[in-house]
Amino acid sequence: MDIKNRNTQAITGAVVVVVVLLAAWLLFARPVGNGGIATDTETPSDSTSMEETLNPSMVSTGEAVTVRDQAAGASVAVASVTLNEMGWVAVRDEGGRVLGAARFDAGTWNDVSVPLLRATAAAGSYQVLLYIDDGDKQYDLHKDILIMGANGGVAGTTFTALNGD
Repeated sequence: MDIKNRNTQAITGAVVVVVVLLAAWLLFARPVGNGGIATDTETPSDSTSMEETLNPSMVSTGEAVTVRDQAAGASVAVASVTLNEMGWVAVRDEGGRVLGAARFDAGTWNDVSVPLLRATAAAGSYQVLLYIDDGDKQYDLHKDILIMGANGGVAGTTFTALNGD
């Protein structure tokens, strides 16, 4: 009986360790940030960005986002975004904090803007990422699903904020 109890305890302990490790991985494998601004984007807005470098990104499932290096400011001009289902375009700074997000229905959108809670700064590098909405039409960094490519990379790209001269 004593050996049977030890075996049961060892198996139970191993299962607990696996569950804790899995939970920690799920919790910490997601990108971190301070949240964003939830904004419906129904029509494209005019863009006065400085079109220096085109920075495209595309995953094998067809989602894509393209931005250009652009003047620093309170919004980010997105040249195009393609989503297979309703989702979000989010802008993150180098520290991983989400500066803002805009919601888009499925389809392709050209020359749109993502408003920011905090403006980009000249010479800063920023990341534009795609998320699938969890169904509540509210941006939530921890609930909405970051779109990943087949190679394990994120569906997104980077850009540099330039001086507004």
